[in-house]
Amino acid sequence: MTRFAPYLIRPAAPTDLGAVSALLTAASLPREGVVEHFHSFLVAELDGVIIGAMGLELYGETALLRSAVIAPERRNAGIGSQLFTKAMALARAERVRRLLLLTDTAGPYFAAKGFRAIDPATVTGPVTGSFEFSGACPSHALCMEMLL
Repeated sequence: MTRFAPYLIRPAAPTDLGAVSALLTAASLPREGVVEHFHSFLVAELDGVIIGAMGLELYGETALLRSAVIAPERRNAGIGSQLFTKAMALARAERVRRLLLLTDTAGPYFAAKGFRAIDPATVTGPVTGSFEFSGACPSHALCMEMLL
């Protein structure tokens, strides 16, 4: 666990699922597939309240970065960046070589983090069976990639 005052970034616990689902719903982000991959999610916690989350779906050397969400009243405080840093460390620990994401709104944010836009038709392998790639995300969502 790492503390970034005044909030804590930590691995998600099963008891955090309801709070993360509520954040995703409030942000109009898909919840499909979260339960199946919740073991590789991180949460930001402040005074016992979940204020942010980010997850990985692991598919061998490829992973899908998903469910990046921060409570609206806590945005622009660096929480997303801290979650991203921890998610990258987790991806590296899992020997991920290719990190993908689909986004409707955060393209510029992730481009600044080193992702580049790619044609989703070029994505192959088990990740294409994920809920996000198989229809949970809008067809116009931007597909982005980072090679680690």
